[in-house]
Amino acid sequence: MLSAKNKIRAMSLLVSLAVAVSVSGCAPSVEQEIVKPINGETKLSYETAVAEYRTIENEERIPANIGFSTSTSFEAPFKETKIKKVYTSQNSTVKKGDVLMELDTTDLDFQITEQEILVAQASDSMSKEAAQIELDELLKLKQQSIIEAPYDGLVNKMIFASEGTTVPQGTEICCVSVPETLFIYNEGGAGKNLRFGMEVKLVVNNEEYAGTITAAPDTAPADASKAALNYSAAKLYDDDLKRLLTEGTGAAQAAEGWATIYAVTVRRTNVLAVPEKAIKKENNSYYCSILRGEEKYDMPVEVGVTAGGYTEILSGINEGDTVILSDGAAVGNNNNNNNDRNDRNDQNNRGEQGENDEQGGNNDRDDQRE
Repeated sequence: MLSAKNKIRAMSLLVSLAVAVSVSGCAPSVEQEIVKPINGETKLSYETAVAEYRTIENEERIPANIGFSTSTSFEAPFKETKIKKVYTSQNSTVKKGDVLMELDTTDLDFQITEQEILVAQASDSMSKEAAQIELDELLKLKQQSIIEAPYDGLVNKMIFASEGTTVPQGTEICCVSVPETLFIYNEGGAGKNLRFGMEVKLVVNNEEYAGTITAAPDTAPADASKAALNYSAAKLYDDDLKRLLTEGTGAAQAAEGWATIYAVTVRRTNVLAVPEKAIKKENNSYYCSILRGEEKYDMPVEVGVTAGGYTEILSGINEGDTVILSDGAAVGNNNNNNNDRNDRNDQNNRGEQGENDEQGGNNDRDDQRE
């Protein structure tokens, strides 16, 4: 049983609760933040560019080798070819008939002597003729022991220059070329975008020369092999070739075989273009986001080639349109936002203080009744 005093206190609390419910219109709930309108507008800042007419191009850098269309390679003619004497060196110029190298023929000379005896001892004409044919082959082989320059040219390879070296039969030992027949080629497929007759820049020994494409995949026949489709070649213009061969040690250095082809493989003149990063793709369609005032619009576009970091626009936007390159970043009035947050915190604090004051008043009234 409640005492009279406790009954009065309980009734007082019920009345207070009823008043609170009637005033609020709902049951007591957790505190809700009072949201104030934010002073100042939040804006977006974009990285942009302007669609304009320009020339766009793409230059490729293609690693290449140096070759000579007139060139003679010498291989070791004997089963065990031994270098007896070397009379020149790599990158040396030679005259027709100059002796480049002499090979040891000690074993061959012994074979020749034995075969001469067989020819002399042959008992009938048939045997004698057969022995003579074999002797002639040995004598012809001995002629290859003296390697001579077949024409005026350049020793662009001297693979085995050490006297006394023994190399297997069929191994290349040196090569003579005509410098004026120099050309530059790539056979690894890097020149797939080159076209016959295209003007190019050729770099040899860090010097630039002008030339033209003389072979490219677009000139290969329909039934060409994969190797032919991967092959491209260029030739220096006559004046530039002459400059290469006469300046310093150009011919000798060129014979070492490295060059670079610089070719403008794509060029569009006076086309409407935007930076490549302005082009967005969705499914199989392209679009650009353009900015008009502070409004952003996504505009479908038809695109052409991309070169040098720019993309050609065929339709969809106009010259002078501002295109968006990157998503916008929020730029707002931070001071206003901070002030709003402070105001809301002040209101919350005041609400908490009011509740505390009300609770204190209720306690005082209860004590007075007691």
